Amino acid sequence: MPPLDGPFYARLLTLSDAELCNYVHHYSHYQVEAVYAAIAELHTRGLPLSHDALAEIARYFTRKEQQRMRPFNLEPRQLRWLSYVLCTLGIGLAIFLYVTASPPTHQPLGYDPFASKKYVRELELYGGKINILAVELHQWLASLWRGKMLAYTIACLTILLSSLLWFLGSPSASDIDTHAEKPHAPSDAWS
Repeated sequence: MPPLDGPFYARLLTLSDAELCNYVHHYSHYQVEAVYAAIAELHTRGLPLSHDALAEIARYFTRKEQQRMRPFNLEPRQLRWLSYVLCTLGIGLAIFLYVTASPPTHQPLGYDPFASKKYVRELELYGGKINILAVELHQWLASLWRGKMLAYTIACLTILLSSLLWFLGSPSASDIDTHAEKPHAPSDAWS
């Protein structure tokens, strides 16, 4: 038990058995430290609790801790709603960009430099084969952020991110929904 410098712990010894039992019966209304301190004080006074009641209290606080440690610390249904909203907005933006995209611009030089064997040969002389691959990769990545390809890129990123959020919220939601039907406090902590 922690030192008796906190207000609860200083008052713990003066509480009656009925007040301590209130902490045990309605454990979902109190902090974990207060409930376990009340259990320890009841045990010290010679009023043991059933193993089932102690196990249910431990399960409740373990589940509560797991919920607190979830990614983004959001409820699973909030993660699912966030995924639905993100998907709707992202796909809507992708459709808007696809419809309003201007046609691709012509090459500023009037021709594609990669169509010229001389240009490709000079690239290879200065940097080797890796230089050619790096320039091609750079041009491909730059093309993803222009015109209709931008719409496809945003649609793919939206689907990936909203799927991730939905899957983060899905498995844990089924666990919480099934436990929500059970009462949080034991019906009889003394049995």
